[in-house]
Amino acid sequence: MKKFETFEHGADVGIRGYGDTLEEAFSNALKALAMLLVEELPEEGIKKEKAFEIELEAEEPLELFIAFINKTLTLFYLEEVLFWEFEGAIENSAEGLILRGKLWGEPFSVDKFGYGVEVKGATFTLAEVKRREKGWIAQCVVDV
Repeated sequence: MKKFETFEHGADVGIRGYGDTLEEAFSNALKALAMLLVEELPEEGIKKEKAFEIELEAEEPLELFIAFINKTLTLFYLEEVLFWEFEGAIENSAEGLILRGKLWGEPFSVDKFGYGVEVKGATFTLAEVKRREKGWIAQCVVDV
């Protein structure tokens, strides 16, 4: 089974992550996002050299996913770290859901990765977070 992919949508692009758990689907969506941000990914993937604590709250899973992708993009541009993995938990809270954990990645280097497309942010276009027969899917269209 595929873990992640991108898909075309008009002038923009979609990202999609699959996983046995909701957390794994979110994490795998980061890989699809990384594929857009760089020209070339090394065969070994992205190293787990830097970690950033992350905590987000939302009323429902779709909102949480969009916030998660947008937070990751903000950290990519501010900290210049290309994120590849999320380790943490998504749990119920009084207000809905809370995501806590770490984003893992490696410092972005133009020499190593090249420039991909400029991703401005995640949108609710074709956004979906749902349980399927075998695991979870998390997807949205990102503005490029």
